[in-house]
Amino acid sequence: MALQTGLYYPYVHLRDESWAKAAALYWRNLARVVPAGFPVRDREVVRELNQGSGFLIDTDPRPAVEAVAPAFIAAVRDNAEALRARFAVEDRRFTSRWQSAPRLSPTTLDLTGLYPEEVPGELEDALKEAGLSYRDWRQMVGNQQVSWVVVDPALAWAYKCAITEELARRTAFAPVTDQLEAYTATGDWTAERIADTLLGRTAPMVGRETAQARLAMMAVRCVLPADLRHVPAEKVVQLRTQYADEFVAFSAAVEAATADVVGATQEVTDRSAFELHLQGAFDLHLAQPLESLRKAMNGLKLNTVFTTLTIKPEVSVTGAGLAWLLGGTTTAVGTGIAFTALATRQAAARERDTLVASSPAGYLLRVEKELKPATVLKRAGRVVARTAGVGI
Repeated sequence: MALQTGLYYPYVHLRDESWAKAAALYWRNLARVVPAGFPVRDREVVRELNQGSGFLIDTDPRPAVEAVAPAFIAAVRDNAEALRARFAVEDRRFTSRWQSAPRLSPTTLDLTGLYPEEVPGELEDALKEAGLSYRDWRQMVGNQQVSWVVVDPALAWAYKCAITEELARRTAFAPVTDQLEAYTATGDWTAERIADTLLGRTAPMVGRETAQARLAMMAVRCVLPADLRHVPAEKVVQLRTQYADEFVAFSAAVEAATADVVGATQEVTDRSAFELHLQGAFDLHLAQPLESLRKAMNGLKLNTVFTTLTIKPEVSVTGAGLAWLLGGTTTAVGTGIAFTALATRQAAARERDTLVASSPAGYLLRVEKELKPATVLKRAGRVVARTAGVGI
């Protein structure tokens, strides 16, 4: 069974509402790192996604923090001068927020803050002694005043990624983020690698650790409407629960695609090559089955219509009523269509459900059909199609 819980990072609050909806269509649960006492202020859309479904799980990072801190302390103390030249906090402004995923070098005068519960005392002392941090009490979260350990955004970024990696190891949750740059910041965060990463002495990791999360989001994104902001959160919650069987098959396909990528790239160190392997696995396990399912469903509809038009019409009250609804030119034709549609409804419905349930892309097709807005004409046609047992 594929992993069902993602581990969101590097923030507490989900920044992108559209991304949050897409994530809710794949992850059964989404854990996020919430230090003890942190004042959570979720957006309304996120609260709606979480209401009644338990989508979000707050995870205390303290055990992971205690495991990661010694490596950061060693990296800071062994490389204090070089780090201070790049990440010194003197005469720089504290904004408390990251505008986007920062590069691992200073690109702005603005500083960000780490919540004190995420920074053990010895690590804070090491950062302060190296000129890499100070404490600030001015910033507010909601109506609550919060103390922050103020640092360069790139340093905070690396620290958050290291905590996430340790949490993932301890929980078997899959790291996932709405910040694409963060996908390169996974791996074994030793003191040497921390220093090499912060000082630009190493290339980004290939990204095998986040292959599952990336494949899952690629698959979901490919069937979503362009502007997901207008899709109600309750519709997403409904899809999460209504098509459980199709979801299981889809999850298994993502797991298989992930296994292919990881197995084929064990010796790959070139990121561009890894991306090609990732795209190939996506095409084989998800994109191609989705296209095949679309064609099969279209073929089912055509076959049903062909059967409807060739079976001998028989007069019935229901047929006459449907002929009037369809605006048929003759009662006989309308009656024949109605009779055959009703006669083949159950068989076509069974075939439709079998096609969707047996395909690893069945869940994706459900999402595509349910979330893409239809015109009035398409909605009217869908009513007739469902009556004939061929609509999804």
